[in-house]
Parts: sequence; structure tokens; C-alpha cells
Amino acid sequence: MRKIGFVLSFILISSLIANEEELFKEQSINNLQITKQNDLKEKPIKRVQNKLEYKGTVVKKFQRLRATNFSSSNSTSLNDLKKVSLTDVVLETLSYSDMIRSAREKVVQSQLKLDDALADYYPTLNFEYSYSKTRHYPGENDSNKYKFYNDRNYRFIMSQNLFAGGATYYNVKNLREAVLVARNKYKITVEEELKKAIKAYFGVVFSKKAVEVNEKNMIKLQKILDIVTIKYDNGASSIGDLTSIKANVSNAETKLIKDKSKLEESLRYYEYVVGKKFSKTLPYERDFEIQIAEFDRLFNRAVKQNPHLKNYYLNIEAEKYKVQNAQSKFSPKVDLEVTYNDIKDQEDYEGDENDFTGRIKLTYNLFNGGKDRNKILRSYSILRDLKYRLNEEVKKLKWNMSKLHTSINSVKDALKSTKSEVVSSKEAVEAYWEAFKLGEQDLNVLLQGQRQLNSAQLELLKFQKSNIQDYFLLLGYTGDLLAYFNIDPENDKFVNFSTSTYNKKLYNDLKDKKLLFDEKEEIIKEEKPKEDKVKKDKEVENEPSLNDNIDEFIKKFLQAKEDSIMILIKDFDNVYDAFAFIKEQKISKKSFAFDILKKHKIKTVIAYEIFENELDARQKLQEISKKTNKNLELVVLKDIKQLYINYLEGLEVKVEKPKPKVKIVEKIQVLKEQQSFETNKKFKQKFLMANKENYSINIATFTNMKEAITFVKKEQIYENSFVFKYIEGKELVKVMYGVFNTYEQAQNALDLLDDIKQKYYPIIEKIETKQELYKQNKQL
Repeated sequence: MRKIGFVLSFILISSLIANEEELFKEQSINNLQITKQNDLKEKPIKRVQNKLEYKGTVVKKFQRLRATNFSSSNSTSLNDLKKVSLTDVVLETLSYSDMIRSAREKVVQSQLKLDDALADYYPTLNFEYSYSKTRHYPGENDSNKYKFYNDRNYRFIMSQNLFAGGATYYNVKNLREAVLVARNKYKITVEEELKKAIKAYFGVVFSKKAVEVNEKNMIKLQKILDIVTIKYDNGASSIGDLTSIKANVSNAETKLIKDKSKLEESLRYYEYVVGKKFSKTLPYERDFEIQIAEFDRLFNRAVKQNPHLKNYYLNIEAEKYKVQNAQSKFSPKVDLEVTYNDIKDQEDYEGDENDFTGRIKLTYNLFNGGKDRNKILRSYSILRDLKYRLNEEVKKLKWNMSKLHTSINSVKDALKSTKSEVVSSKEAVEAYWEAFKLGEQDLNVLLQGQRQLNSAQLELLKFQKSNIQDYFLLLGYTGDLLAYFNIDPENDKFVNFSTSTYNKKLYNDLKDKKLLFDEKEEIIKEEKPKEDKVKKDKEVENEPSLNDNIDEFIKKFLQAKEDSIMILIKDFDNVYDAFAFIKEQKISKKSFAFDILKKHKIKTVIAYEIFENELDARQKLQEISKKTNKNLELVVLKDIKQLYINYLEGLEVKVEKPKPKVKIVEKIQVLKEQQSFETNKKFKQKFLMANKENYSINIATFTNMKEAITFVKKEQIYENSFVFKYIEGKELVKVMYGVFNTYEQAQNALDLLDDIKQKYYPIIEKIETKQELYKQNKQL
């Protein structure tokens, strides 16, 4: 009877698991969500009494655990977010940062101080004019008690320092070093913001991976719980087994809740660092080539290039000039003064008088209580202080770099062993699982194996995160972090979005794009007086805003005939100037602003009013030209529409193809562009020229080229993929990924393709077979 009961329970388990697994996967896999936590509902378990049990045993209630039971608050679907690279996040962070703008202003302030000091080399010219009336007692005779007369004159005074013991020269030298210090601090600020972007990026990446690992662990434990529950209901399992698996599930649930909380915090920090525009994006990159040189070479490079050490070097040089400037106070000071004085009225005035006077003045301080001496001693003390702190910083830098260098090298080895542990644990758990389903394996052994697998996977993520973050931290110490991302803060336009691969079509429609207009409107919006606010409340509610007017006109513009004429008001420095012009001219119902690329510089233009013929447009252009000095031009609506589409998609520096005149030809060209997909030429050459002993990843095979193209673009593997056609009974399309010297390198790359592994089951192959396959079918 016990065997029959066990067989029945196994049949029930198999059918239940199949249904439950499908349901659970639908809720969790590729649909990672942070939703409001639901209250747990208890479900009683049927109990079958066994002779070995004590009478009066308390029957406990059991609750089914679902994906909704261990999710967190604030609904945010990560599946809807668009993947974004680290480079894009760094560029967006730097363009968004107010700290960088603040540091830049400090550089401007330092430069202005230097300009003030340079002005001391030039003479000073002053103009003075005086007019006064005087009543003098006694008068000139007895009949006049008072004497009255006027004083009126003007004069020009030119003064020039001839000698000051080098005070001006050393002051200028000191301020030049101060400008260099401000510029270096500006670089440090850029680097600090860059580090924040890296921290936010990898915080999201690895928090998300940890949640995925723990969700997979929950799926496995849920299966085991289902089996043990049914066994328990049928008297084939003890209460100890049931409580043991329930404890494991509860523990896994707690871990998952914590990891989802960390993910939520990471997403909030990511939005804080990068800004609202990237709130719909999702970091994903983990595959970075990490190679470091010997420690001595890195340390020597850091001593020369570390930005914090550079601050000390520059401050020391500046303080040396301060010392020399203080010593100049012990030298005499010689000034030249030339004065021209013209007297127009005075006491006993007889006629115009003027004087032209030249004067050389020598000043030498004999005693001031030791102020000059103390200033020199203070500068020497500051110099010593800076040198002591510099020595300490060098020692601290060496210690920190030594830790990082050791950590990176040791983690590399740890990654290899941990990956091996994960593979072995997976195989062991699969073996335990099969044996457990047949009743041949102890529950505790299976649970122990599952815990070991989960711990190994989380440890692997921890090592990967540590390795990447340590690498970028080491780049910061050596002064190479900015160079890694091709960023040069000395350049006025150092945020170069041409290096970005971010898809500007993140905003799928104009409603999403409206967010940008809302922000611009708030900036240029004028504050109304409090008195008028109460009176005009009703008017404001009824009248459409500036942004509403512009949106309505854009809709009208997109639906207008393409042969219509518009006036293009050109060359605004930025969008704020353009919006100010629209508001000042009160043309928001007939115009909108957008950016164009002109000689590799971004300029803002305004598209104004839609005219059916050129004559009306030209008359309006003449009227506007009398009111403004802006460049005006008549442009066909079709051309403006193309410029506006380029603006929405993201401006690119490219040579435009000649536009066909016939619409039918345009459609034919569009079809050709869709079909003429070319695989990455550089990678194709690398793939075909690779050593036959190398390895590559066979990602998938598709029935047509369109599916393959969609797959490559969606998974963002174009740069390292090779797509080609071949014949095997019918025409198929093969997608290969990467060229690797060893099987281990290929395995590491395959581990990072988690989403692809779950859907397409890619395999690692010798590259030789696919090279031959391509050569046989290269005519396709």
C-alpha cells in the first residue's frame, strides 16, 4: 500500500509541478517587477494520520508562496526599460551635473583674478573735476563784511608703478598657478561625477542580477516544497521534512525581499545621478576587458598623473611665488605720476591757468611691527605643511593602489574557481533533483546542494562587481579614468555625444518628448506679481500655456502639406534664447523651436507659420525682418520636417544622400535600405582571418534575415557578431558571436549572455567549421 501511495503521489507531483512551473515562470522570468507587497493568505494542509505519529499533534497551516508574496513597493517594470551602455550613462551624467558647472565657474573666477593682476602692468588714468563756492570773513573792505569767490578746475592724473621689487611679477606668477589649481580641481570634480555614474551603473546591474539569481532559487525551492507537501498529505513524508523546506523557503524569501529593496535603492540613486531623461533606461554591461600592468609601473604613473597629487604640486609652486612676493616688500617702491590741471575759477581769478606736473615718488617702509617678516615666515610654514601632506598622500596612494592591485589579481583567480564551483554545483543539484523525485535522495542533501549553488552564484556576482569597481578605481588613482572614456575637460565641449550608442528613439511619441519642453518652459517662465495673481487666476485656467500652443502647432505642422512654405528664424545659441524670442514676439501659436547641426556645432532655430504660397511667405518675411536682426530664410516644409525628425532621433554628423524627386523612388530606396543589412565589416574580417583553433559562440539559426537583424539589434551584439546566409535544405541565417583564443574565454563570455542563453541555447564551437560553412555559401 505504501508503494501504491508513493506512485500516486509521484503522479500528482509531476502534473502539479508542470502547471505550477509554467505559472511561476510567467510571473517571474523576464518580468522582474517591484510591486506593492500583498498580504499573505494561509492555506490549510490536509493531514493523513500515520501510526507513528502522536495523537493530538497540532496541524499547522501552510501558505503558498508566489512571486507577488516577496515583491517590494513602487511598481516599476524593468522589462519595459531600454538597455543603455556605461559610456552613455557617463556622458549623460557629466552633461547633467551642476557640480561640474560650479567648478567651471571657479575656473572663470580664478582667470578674472589673474586678469586683474595683469592690469597692474598698465598705467592708471583718472579724471577729476571740482566746483566749490566760498564765503570768506573778513571781506576786502569795511563795506563788504564777507568775501565771496568760486573755485572750479579739472585735471587728468596718470600714475604708473616703475619698480616694486618684483611684487607685480610674482603676484601674476602666483595667480597663474592658482588658475592651474582651479582647472585641476575642475578635472577632479569631473572625475568624481564620473565615479558616481560608474557606481550607480554597476549598482543597478548587479542588484538586478542578484534578484534574478534569488528568484531562480525560489523556483527550485518551490518545486521541492510542492513535492514535500504532497508527500506529507499522503503520509509519505514527516513533519520535520515539511518544516525544514518551509524554513528554507522563508529564508530565501527574506533574501529576495532584501535584494529587491537594494535594487529599488539602486534605481533611485541611478536616477538621482543620471537625471530624469535616463529614468527609462536600464544598465546591463558587465563584460569589460580588465588587464593591469606591474605595480611599480602603475605607481610611477600615478605619482606623475594622479589629480590629487597634482593639486599639491601646483599649490607648492604657487606658494613659492607667494614667498617671493612677500620678500618684495623689503624693496623700495617707485611710482611715476603725471598731472595736467586746468583752473577755470578761483580767488582773485584773472584768467585761465593750467599746470602740467610730473612727479616721481619713492616709498620705503622702515618699520611696521614685523608684518612683512611674519608674512614670509607664514608662507614658508605653508610650504612645509604642503610638502608633509604631499608625502603622506603619496604613501596613502601607494597603500591603496597596492590593495587594489592585489585585489584585482586575486579576484581574477577567485572568479575562475567560483565559476567552476557554480558549474559543479549545478550538475550536483540536477543529479540530486532527479534522484529526489524518484525517492532515492534525502531532502537535506538536496537542500544543502541548492543552498551551495545559490551561495556560489551570489559570490560570483560579488567577485565580478568587486573586480570591475576596483579596476575603475585604479584608473582613477593613475589619472587614466577620463582618458578611458575619451573625456578631456580642457575642451569646452568635452561631453562628446558622438561616442554614444544610445538610441535617441527612447521617447516613442511626442507625449514623452513633451517632458523636455515642460522643463524648458519652467526655466523661461516669468514670475508674475502677487497682486495680479488673484485677479488672473480664471484667465490662466482658460488660456492654453506656451507649451500647449507649441504642441498644437507641431501637430498641425506634421499634418500639413509638404510643399508648403515656412520661415526659418536661424542661429540662436541655445533653446532658451529661442523660447524667449517666441514669448517676446508672441508667436507660440505659429512656431516651435528645435536644434540643428551646423558646421559641427549645435544651433537652435525656429520654424514659423505655414504658408500655402511663396508670395505670402515673402511678404511676412519682410515684416519680420523690420522687427528683428535674426537671419531669416524661406524653406519648404518637407525639408524642415526632415530636420525636425533628425532632431527627435538625435543629431548625427553625416553626409546626406541626395533626395529623390519622385515618391515612388523614395519607397524603393527605403525597401533597399531595409534589405541591405551588412554585418560588422571589422568583425567579419576578424572572424574569417582568425586561427582555426580559436573558438566562437554559435548563438542561433533563423529562417530569414529579418529575424536575425531584429535579434542582433535587440540584444545589442552587432559589434561582435557575424551574420551570414547558408543552405541546408533551405536558406537559413546563422548568427555567430565573438572570437576567443581559449574555450575558457568563450565560456566566460557565454555566462554574460544570460537572456540569450534562456531563449536560444547557444553553444561553443571551433571557429573552423563556421569559416568553412561561410566559404561554401558566400555567394548568397
